[in-house]
Amino acid sequence: MLLRQALKKILANFKDQTREAFWQVMIEGRSPAEVAQEMGVKEYIVYLAKSRILKRLKDEYGELLDL
Repeated sequence: MLLRQALKKILANFKDQTREAFWQVMIEGRSPAEVAQEMGVKEYIVYLAKSRILKRLKDEYGELLDL
């Protein structure tokens, strides 16, 4: 429950494309290559979106969530 609330707060600070790339890879379990192709972006953009959101989540809630 805490993770879901933290993620919701974090995601609100990112652009739609970044949130969608993260969601598709981390929550839906799709491959970055597949998501990138569907979104019409380079694969590294998907990895970057995932990395930025995970970093922010860890920076802000890491101690609470044991990340």
